[in-house]
This record gives sequence, C-alpha cells and structure tokens, in this order.
Amino acid sequence: MAKYYVEIPGNLSLENQSKAIQGEEALAARFVGMHIWTNSNYLLTNLAEFEEIYVAPEKKLGTPKLSKTLPKGITPAWAGQMIEQGTALPQVFLIRENPA
Repeated sequence: MAKYYVEIPGNLSLENQSKAIQGEEALAARFVGMHIWTNSNYLLTNLAEFEEIYVAPEKKLGTPKLSKTLPKGITPAWAGQMIEQGTALPQVFLIRENPA
C-alpha cells in the first residue's frame, strides 16, 4: 500500500483536525500517524501520514477523534505530538468512535 502525506494546519482545533483526517480517510485512505514539521512558509504545522486502501477493511475504521486525554479502557489508534491552534501539544491521542 502506498503512503502519502497531507499537511493539516496547526492553527485548527483538534475537532477540525479530526474532521480533516476523516475527510482524507473518505478518499480510500487510512490515517497512519502525524508529525510536527515546518512547512515551506517556515510555519510549525502538522504533517499527517496516510496509507492508501485498495481493499475495503473487514472492520470499519470508525470516526477519528483527536483528544488530549485518553478515556479509561480505550487503546488509541495513534499517540504523539502535534500543533493545535498554534500551540505544541506534548501528547495527543487519536481514538476511533463508533467502529463497526
């Protein structure tokens, strides 16, 4: 499966960044991870990594939601650092809601 990268602006809220991930996944892709990076305008932002999906997964991925806290008993799909509304966050979790 081919991987590709999408910039997700660091000036967005976690909710809007979650929607950006969901929108990209609607194009037959799966979120892999995210890194803080400096774009071509020398702004700190987020670089999300996606993997193209050629065959529908057996289980639906569920709606992606970025959160600063991890709910008890939930295993995150991803955890790492990122920029939210211009501020670096040391730990953010991506959880999946409503998996089928």
